[in-house]
Amino acid sequence: MKTGGDWPELGHDPLDPPVPAGGHGWLRLPRRRPMLGVRAIAAPAFVFLLLGAALGPRGLGLLSPAALGHLDIVISVALAMIGVFVGLSVSVKGSDPAGSSIAAGAMSAAVTIVTVTGGLYFLVGRWGVALAIDPLALACVLGICSSVSAAVHVAGDAPEELRRAARLADLDDVPLIVLGVTAVAMLAGGSAAERLLLTALAGAAIGFAGWLLFERASDAAERGVFVTGAILLLAGAASYLGTSPLLSGCVAALVWVRAPGVADRITSEDLSVLQHPLVVLLLLVAGALIEWSAAVLWLAAALVLLRLVGKLLASLAIARVARISPALLASVLLPPGIMGIALALNVRQVLAAEDNVIVPAVTVAAVATEILAAFLPAEQQEEAA
Repeated sequence: MKTGGDWPELGHDPLDPPVPAGGHGWLRLPRRRPMLGVRAIAAPAFVFLLLGAALGPRGLGLLSPAALGHLDIVISVALAMIGVFVGLSVSVKGSDPAGSSIAAGAMSAAVTIVTVTGGLYFLVGRWGVALAIDPLALACVLGICSSVSAAVHVAGDAPEELRRAARLADLDDVPLIVLGVTAVAMLAGGSAAERLLLTALAGAAIGFAGWLLFERASDAAERGVFVTGAILLLAGAASYLGTSPLLSGCVAALVWVRAPGVADRITSEDLSVLQHPLVVLLLLVAGALIEWSAAVLWLAAALVLLRLVGKLLASLAIARVARISPALLASVLLPPGIMGIALALNVRQVLAAEDNVIVPAVTVAAVATEILAAFLPAEQQEEAA
């Protein structure tokens, strides 16, 4: 990633085929755009989710519960990598970090979280469904997971209004990092504040050590080993402390961006090799964990509806402040990102209950929302054209 740029390879780039504009008239063809904000190399993201479901315990059984348990460490590594990319994305070295945009993005996410959390808590209470997790905790986690939007990638000559909207979609990852890692630490039990502080300190220390190594690496192979080792340390430290690798990865990225030299660009370029395999693995695991039940279907349907309402309200609330039309802002904010699924997998790691519905509900709702978003008016026709 170049400083101040978007997440590398998580969207359209000049080597990708052009994205055709939507149709005209009352019927619009679905936009061929990245699913869940992830550039599709061989297939759209929902294909990997369906493949994971087919290979999982409720399918062919190739991804058995034991195998999924062994993949926890790989999921932690993927979470640390995503945290690094978030930290790189929201930090701009040597310039104004666009505090007003961060505030607008945080407000958008907050409106969505409040809407989804409040609505789900009310509905779960009315349904009286027996759950393995406290209803308020469940509503909060699902609200946080639903708040993130897919990264939007626009051409350099795109209108200023569209570029501001894309920046807001990128910056709504920040509240998810803050609230999501707090929720993970609290669900793990014990002194959450102390463990979060230790995780942040560990991320900063690993980031500082990584900076010293990256800048002095003699060749690309040696540098790649150092970058990979740093990500493994970030994931291991957070897992050991019972917190989220999203936090340790994000803090380390902040160190790399602010430190002298090009550690941020080195990290981004070397992690691009691991990014797609790890993201695909997250999607496969999330698909394998889908267990169809009445509770999952009800929660997923409620998530889709409440998230739609939340994003529409958020678009109306911040449109004037952000100087973006509500229609364009809603079109940009509605498609869900993979960060919600990643956080749901992280929550599953710290929950003792094996029958939790968080990952299935978030995954099914994300796919349904993405399909719905594909049929919306193509407000981003200039996107990476």
